[in-house]
Amino acid sequence: EGSYIDTELRYSIIQDKRDRRFQTTEGYRASFNQKLPLYSESPSILNGMNYSAYHSFNENIIGSVRFHGRAINSLSDSDDVKLSERLSIPSKYLRGFESGRIGPVDGEDHVGGNYITALGFNAGLPKLLPNLTNADISLFFDAGNVWGVDYDDSIGESNKIRSAIGLSVDWFTLIGPLNFSFSEDITSASTDKPESFRFNIGTTF
Repeated sequence: EGSYIDTELRYSIIQDKRDRRFQTTEGYRASFNQKLPLYSESPSILNGMNYSAYHSFNENIIGSVRFHGRAINSLSDSDDVKLSERLSIPSKYLRGFESGRIGPVDGEDHVGGNYITALGFNAGLPKLLPNLTNADISLFFDAGNVWGVDYDDSIGESNKIRSAIGLSVDWFTLIGPLNFSFSEDITSASTDKPESFRFNIGTTF
């Protein structure tokens, strides 16, 4: 509610040791990012970390794991983190649920949290369809959590691990990579919104 002006500095430190950007088979990518307020009426600091690693067990299975974490905290004793800056898990890190529809709920609205984490495991099957060299099929397990509401710690069902399993197809086309995923949630809260099918332009891993 109301108007505000923010001036902030964002930066990232990235180390990329993957053998290639798309259809990765070996290596890892790690990054740390931070948002610092230069001028803000309600200043907050954001810290984040991402990590993904890949390993080819054989020509039939390529395993990968990834981690995504963020934390945002107010630097003012009198102000909470603005609603527009609260955190939710990006859809590519937690399949099986509608984007922005898990975590703390205030009334009927998912309001995000001060903290998010997501962990995913992926088993790529490059030889499953040998005639389609531009398509990747994989099995996945995703888990994540959104929690922490600084303006009201009584908001329920915010601190719970959500998880899902499924099958994902990455198709590399002339217009860019397309992704289809079919999933089934394993653990969830009663206020979460599961999603069994998703289509994205862009890869998921």
